[in-house]
Amino acid sequence: MSDAASRVRVETVALPGLLYRVSSAADAGVAPVVTRRDGRVLVRLRATGGDGLDEVRILLNRDVRWDIRLPAGAGEQQLDLRGGRIRRIVLGACGLAEMWLPEPVGTVPVTFTGGAGSVVVTAGTAAPFRIVLDGGAGAVVTPWLTSNGTPAGAILREDGWHRAAGRYAVHAVDGLGSVTVRRHGPARRRRG
Repeated sequence: MSDAASRVRVETVALPGLLYRVSSAADAGVAPVVTRRDGRVLVRLRATGGDGLDEVRILLNRDVRWDIRLPAGAGEQQLDLRGGRIRRIVLGACGLAEMWLPEPVGTVPVTFTGGAGSVVVTAGTAAPFRIVLDGGAGAVVTPWLTSNGTPAGAILREDGWHRAAGRYAVHAVDGLGSVTVRRHGPARRRRG
């Protein structure tokens, strides 16, 4: 996606016979325009003059391994990818980035190219995380660490990350207001 909307929702679902479906509400102030080139799907937004919420919904075929890139400027970026397959996620600056991640295949990079107010990541797997915070972060709450104020350049690595075949590599280029990593089920936590 190359343009920003107030809210962008991305979800992996069963789409028999389709790769994707992109939509916005009839009264939305933006309408998606989709082009395909060189194996890539690009979504641009066209102003409609509508007075509804500038929300775009992107449904992706869960059987395809996706490389997802969303631009800066969205108030909220919500990615429910639990049922799918992901190669990479790149998100621009936003107010809220909320993600539900699937089981990773290899190392799955999740990159924030701009700052974010709140980042909430939920993984239903035991796949470990490494989080690199070039610009630091305010509150950090993970299954392995809780911190109020994390300095620029911090690297937060979950035990077992180096040995894991499936893992997440999160990299935030700019500062994040808060970072929360959640898992389904009980988890150990240490204070730091």
